[in-house]
Amino acid sequence: MKKIISLLLLTATLALPFNTASAQEPSASASDELMSLIGKAIIEETTQANEDLKKAKEILDVVLKEGTTAEQQQAEKDVEEAAVKYEDAEKKLDTARTDAFAVQCGKSSAEIQAMRNSGMGWGKIAKECGIHASAAGKGKGKEKNKDKHKNKSKGKKK
Repeated sequence: MKKIISLLLLTATLALPFNTASAQEPSASASDELMSLIGKAIIEETTQANEDLKKAKEILDVVLKEGTTAEQQQAEKDVEEAAVKYEDAEKKLDTARTDAFAVQCGKSSAEIQAMRNSGMGWGKIAKECGIHASAAGKGKGKEKNKDKHKNKSKGKKK
């Protein structure tokens, strides 16, 4: 991840137009764009790690039914490795969200993390900070809750 961030920083620095008024510091819009690129890279990493984990689990399911003991052991190892990568990517994404909220809320990252640790969701933190809840991105389980509501309403109709 450090390599990705370094590469993005280098690319953004080289791509910035030279500004004689502030040759030492990039413009605010360039910084925002860079942060957006880093955020997108973290989201892509998390999405890819999630897909890799799903594929590893699918392979494991097949191998458990039809594979040799060695293939089963390898597939189990692959699932464990994919799970660790996904967990790491999720932590990076959570840290990025925490940092982004801190900037938008005018609070420190530690303050936002304390709110998260107390059990607050991203939407509630956004509301408390006076920013739009969409700044949190798509939350975990949002689609699951949506489906639960659909199922409940279907059950009530006659």
